[in-house]
Amino acid sequence: MALSIPKQKPRVVVVTGIAGSGKTVAIHALEDLGFHCIDNLPSTLLCHFIESVANGTISYSNIALALDTRDPLTVPTLTKEASRMKEAFDFEVLFLEANESTVLKRFSETRRRHPLSAHPLDSDKKTGRSKGVTLKEAIQLDFETLEPIRHMATSVVNTTQMTGNFLKKLIRSKYATRIESFEVHFNLISFGFKHGLPQDVDTVFDVRCFKNPHYLEDLRPLTGLDTRVQDYVFSDSGVSDFVARVRDLLLFLYPLYCREGKKYFGVGIGCTGGKHRSVAIAEELHRTLKSNLPFVSVEHRHFDRE
Repeated sequence: MALSIPKQKPRVVVVTGIAGSGKTVAIHALEDLGFHCIDNLPSTLLCHFIESVANGTISYSNIALALDTRDPLTVPTLTKEASRMKEAFDFEVLFLEANESTVLKRFSETRRRHPLSAHPLDSDKKTGRSKGVTLKEAIQLDFETLEPIRHMATSVVNTTQMTGNFLKKLIRSKYATRIESFEVHFNLISFGFKHGLPQDVDTVFDVRCFKNPHYLEDLRPLTGLDTRVQDYVFSDSGVSDFVARVRDLLLFLYPLYCREGKKYFGVGIGCTGGKHRSVAIAEELHRTLKSNLPFVSVEHRHFDRE
C-alpha cells in the first residue's frame, strides 16, 4: 500500500532496550517534552500505526513508542518495518542498556518481576513441563533477543552509572523540540492562613504584615479584585517594594528551575482570610510577571469565604 507522506515528516522515536535500563524514565521525560507516548504497542498494530501517522489519520508531530521483548514479535516486526518507518517519518531508535550486575541490582531493589521471567526455556525431563527462567537468565535472554535492534539503533545509551534524574536531563537535552519544552509554569495562589495552607505550593510568602482592609467597614465586604481594595493595600509603602522583590526573586529562579526540568512551581501568597491583601498582591505580581514569563497564572483559593 502506497503511503501519502506529508512534507513535514512526523518525528517518531522508538524507545527500547534492556528491561531495567530506564525505558519508563525515558518515556516520561519524552512525555514532558510534549511527545505523544505509546507504551508497548502490540507488534501486530505497528503496520497500521505507520499508515495512520503517515496518512495523517494520527496527526501528532512528535511520537514516542516504547517497545520491548514483552511482545515476542517486536524484534522481527520492527526490523522488517524499519525501512518503511525511515521513509515515512523522521525516525530514530533510542536503545537503553545497562550492565548485568546493575540490572540485577535494580530488579532486586524494586522487587519487580522481569518481563521475561515466565519465558519457557527448557522442559523438565521428569515432568515434561516448561521451566521458567531465573532473573539472571531472563536478563541474558533480553540482551540476546534485542541485539538486532541495538545494531540498528540511532542512539545507544548506557545507564549503568546514571541516576534517573540524570537520564531525564539527557533525554531533555537530546529530544527537546522547542524552547518552551524547558519552561516551568508559575502558579500564584492567594490564600488565607485561617483556612489552611494549600498543599500544592512550593514556597509561601506571608503578607499579613501589611495594612488590612478588613478593618474598614466599606472595604470589608469587597475583595482584592476590587480597585478600591487594591488602592488601599498599595497605599502601604512596603507593598510595592515587596512585589518588586518577589518578582525579581522568581525571575532569578525561573531559568534554574527550567534547567532542572521542573514543570510546575506553586507560589503561595497568604494573608489572614485570603480575601483582601493576598488577592490584591497576587494580582499585581501576576501583572508584572506575565510580560516576562511565558507560563504564569493566578488563582484565588479563599477570596469568596467569610
